[in-house]
Amino acid sequence: MSTIQSRRVVCWSGGLALILLLGSCGSGTSYRVAQLLLHRQSWDSLRVEVKFVRQQWLGRVESVVPDSLQVMLLSARYDTLYLGAAPMVAVPDARLGDRERLLLEVCGWFGTRLACDQLGLNASPKRMVIEPEVVYPFRGTIARLYYRLHPRLERQRYDGEGWESLPVHRSMQGYLLMRIAADPQRQIRVPLRSWEGVVELATLPAFSDFWYALQQQFRNGRPAIVTFEVYGGLELPELLATVTQRLRPKTEEERKAEVAHFVGEALRQVVERLSGQAYPIWLRVESWSFNPLTLQYVVEVSARWREGGWFRPFCELFGVLTVTEDGTQATFRWVSGNQRARLRWYQQVGQGKVLPLAALPPRARPASSVDPPPPG
Repeated sequence: MSTIQSRRVVCWSGGLALILLLGSCGSGTSYRVAQLLLHRQSWDSLRVEVKFVRQQWLGRVESVVPDSLQVMLLSARYDTLYLGAAPMVAVPDARLGDRERLLLEVCGWFGTRLACDQLGLNASPKRMVIEPEVVYPFRGTIARLYYRLHPRLERQRYDGEGWESLPVHRSMQGYLLMRIAADPQRQIRVPLRSWEGVVELATLPAFSDFWYALQQQFRNGRPAIVTFEVYGGLELPELLATVTQRLRPKTEEERKAEVAHFVGEALRQVVERLSGQAYPIWLRVESWSFNPLTLQYVVEVSARWREGGWFRPFCELFGVLTVTEDGTQATFRWVSGNQRARLRWYQQVGQGKVLPLAALPPRARPASSVDPPPPG
C-alpha cells in the first residue's frame, strides 16, 4: 500500500470559491484542508483521508467535520472517472493510458462555504504486446496482404513483480512498414485501423515503386527478403514486432498450373451459363501469357462439351480468358465456335462478345512459393 500526501493547501476552487472565501473573511472565520492523503492498495482503488480545520479571525485553529464531502477523479483529458462522497474510490485503470496523469480533488462544504485541495497521481504502466501473423502474397497476388496481430494488453503488477493481462477494448491505431532488404528506400506504409484485415496494396501510392523493386530482384534471379514492421502502442507509435519473409518468383511450372486451374474454373462457369447446367468439358490451352504490370493472365482456350448423352452433338467454342492472378476481374471473350455453341451464346449472352465471370477461386499456393525466413 502506498500513500500520497498533498503538498499544497487551498481555500478555494475557482470563482465561486473565491466569492465564498471573501464572505468567510468578512465573517472572521475561514475553512481549509489541513491534510489530504491517498492510500493505494491496488491500481483499481484508493482511499481518501482528509482533515479540515476552521480558524477564527486571529484566533485558534480547530478540526472540523464538513456538512458534506465531494470527491472527484479526473483523467488527463478531464473526463470524470469518479464523482461521489465516499472516501473509497474505484479507479477504472484498465481503460486508462500508460502512466496516464490523473487529478483527484476533494472538497468539503461548510454551509455555503467551500474548502478544496487537489492531488496528482498516475495510472499503471501499460504496454501492448502483439504476435503478428502476416500472409504475403495473399491468395496468389503480390498486390494483397493479410495480417492478424493477436494483441495482448498488459499492465505492470502493483507490487512491481511482472505483468498481468488486461482486456483489449481499444482499436488498433498504428501502421505497418513493408521493406525489401535489397532496396530499403522503396517501402510501403500501410495504415492499420483494426487487429485483422486484408490490405489492397495497389491502392497505396508507394506500391508501384515497391513492386518495381521486387520485380527487379526476381528478374535478376534472386529471392527478395521482405520485412514487415508493425508500429503501434498506447500513446505514440513504437515498434511492436518485426516479421521477415523470403519470397521468390513463381516458376514457369507454377504459372502453367495456375493457368490450367483458372481455365477449368472459368469454363465451368461458361458452360453452366450457356447450357444451363454443368457438363464434362474437354479443354485445350492454345497459348497463354502473363503481364507483370497488370498482374494479369491472358489465355487462348478451346473447349467442347455434350449436352446430354454420348450421342448428342458437341458444343465447341474458342475464346480468350482474361483474369488477374488472384482470380478476380475474370472475363471470357467469344472468338469463334460451331453453330450449336453460337446459338447458345446468342440465347444466353446476346450480341455481346464478352461474358463477365464471378471471381475464380485461387489455386492453393504451394508451400515453396514463400520460403521461411533466414536463420537468425
